[in-house]
Amino acid sequence: MSSLKEFLEKKVRVITTDARLFEGTLQGFDNSTNVIINNCIERLIYPDEQDDNQEIPLGLYLMRGGNIVCIGEVDDTIEADIDWMKVKGETLKGTKNPL
Repeated sequence: MSSLKEFLEKKVRVITTDARLFEGTLQGFDNSTNVIINNCIERLIYPDEQDDNQEIPLGLYLMRGGNIVCIGEVDDTIEADIDWMKVKGETLKGTKNPL
């Protein structure tokens, strides 16, 4: 849990157990890995060229730790070269939470 301290006030990307992708600034967390993300957006990335990707602004967002698969810091130098509206990908499989 203490490893999240290094991400406080930094831009992070979060993947959830239902394969959703969020990013924003990590504002806080607790011992259950519940997190508070500010300026949060959800990215919807579609595999087909016909579908336009979406970026949904959510603002201040609270996420339950039991729904989080991973959290990582966003590297702004790499991020600057990515056009998220053109990225295509395969659908992620769901995960199972052991609780």
